[in-house]
Amino acid sequence: MLDRTLFLAARTARSQAYAQAMAAAGLHPGQVLICGEPETEAPPAPAAAWAGTRLALPDLAEPLESTCGAAGWSTEAIASRNVNDAEVVARIRALQPACVIYSGFGGQIVGTAALGLGVPFLHSHSGWLPRYRGSTTIYFSMLEARECAASVLVLAAEIDAGPVLARRRYPLPPGGTDVDRVYDAAIRADLLCSVLAETQRLGALPTSLRTEGETAQTYFVVHPVLKHVALLALPERSDARAARETGS
Repeated sequence: MLDRTLFLAARTARSQAYAQAMAAAGLHPGQVLICGEPETEAPPAPAAAWAGTRLALPDLAEPLESTCGAAGWSTEAIASRNVNDAEVVARIRALQPACVIYSGFGGQIVGTAALGLGVPFLHSHSGWLPRYRGSTTIYFSMLEARECAASVLVLAAEIDAGPVLARRRYPLPPGGTDVDRVYDAAIRADLLCSVLAETQRLGALPTSLRTEGETAQTYFVVHPVLKHVALLALPERSDARAARETGS
């Protein structure tokens, strides 16, 4: 099924993480459509890994096109930054994918024109669904549950309310981690690849989980003060603690 899967990617850290994780796992979408103009700013330095993590952290200095090209994926770019633009919707329709891996720009909601194509849009959300729906839920989860989580769902008209295909809990990252661009993207990519691997094995999307009766709550963009509190409460890096204890 992956040979008929479209990776609909914006020029974001999340899309870079998805592409790098899929390439590393040998998961090859049939087509890649990159939205938005290339960035002109200098790329950031690679994220430093920390001891004990099993997550592959994205290298944000590696351009999205470079990852796709090295993997041999069929890739094209489109200037529009909006998944709901008629040009983007028309291109998706023309490609006739069996499934879309959605990685658009933050804050965009996939509208009825795209969802009405009759193609499932897979979205990896950084929150345990349905408990943590909405925006910046990773920070609310860090504050309330002292953990992070990701869920992969099929998009529906209601935000984060479509069928959930998989979900996984993750530990808090150590202090100093770029949560927004690195850890959030890494946990989403990790679970997404698990779902894609299962899809490849089955030849179809996995059966959705039963979440009826579970508490559902929608969150909005976290206040900067709450975000700061969540970041201050992150555990210390083990290597930094060891260095301090040994006086090195």
